[in-house]
Amino acid sequence: MVNLSSLLARAAADHSERPAVRLDELVLTYEKLQDSAGRVTSLLASLGVMPGDRVGVMLPNVPAFPIVFYGTLGAGAIVVPMNPLLKNREVAYYLSDSGAKVLFTWHDAAGEVAKGAAGTGTQILEVDEPDLHSLLAGCAPPAVTAEQADDDDAVILYTSGTTGWPKGAELTHANLTRNAELAARAMLNAGPGDVRMGCLPLFHVFGLTAGLNATIVSGGTLTLLPRFDAGKALEIIGRDQVTIFEGVPTMYAAMLHHRTHDSATPRPCGPASPVAPRCRWRSCADSSRPSGA
Repeated sequence: MVNLSSLLARAAADHSERPAVRLDELVLTYEKLQDSAGRVTSLLASLGVMPGDRVGVMLPNVPAFPIVFYGTLGAGAIVVPMNPLLKNREVAYYLSDSGAKVLFTWHDAAGEVAKGAAGTGTQILEVDEPDLHSLLAGCAPPAVTAEQADDDDAVILYTSGTTGWPKGAELTHANLTRNAELAARAMLNAGPGDVRMGCLPLFHVFGLTAGLNATIVSGGTLTLLPRFDAGKALEIIGRDQVTIFEGVPTMYAAMLHHRTHDSATPRPCGPASPVAPRCRWRSCADSSRPSGA
């Protein structure tokens, strides 16, 4: 049997002191990430969350997201990622349709969430610290985590809703584990020395699978950017010596137009993109390498 949270447990056993997640000066080692996730598992148990229950995660790209994500999986519950920019009508739909028992929401969205959650019965936990320090202070990691079958649901990801109301796609533990392993090893041959840029939204399947889960599988570091900005992204690439950048075409184009200084040039990874930005990115990458590289 596979529980997606076992990816973190294995990484913490093999790379306990290595940095797992970074947000500027806040760095969580694998040991700290696993400890915090375990505390979330205990917190959810105290709120009556049982295996199979749904837990909403309406957070930006901050360390709290992976902490809550793996902590929820450890409880045997199903994660429902939600865009932190949703308005109250959309929040109401997501919560009622998924039947979420608990919702972790970023403090900036608290007003919309309060209006949207009214009458749903969902317990709301407002998050105002990127590492959940105060919220988890009174909790301790459990001795064991919930066991799940390979075909048990791990995540419910909602579609964009372009042709109607968004629909929840049910993704299993085995499905997401294999996707992460393929993204880390077959696509990019990633390892513990890699630093991956985390500017894709973690509530989206690309950022969640190829970003967060693939980083944990390979024992690397995910350096987070809550909201994409080309200048800040380039600063992080240079500061953290990012080796893998995963993005969409508009991100590559924005950085190419913004690029005014030398920085590390990571391995690019993204969906199908227009030829011009892709070729120009590769040209910049080639010109930034030392002679003979």
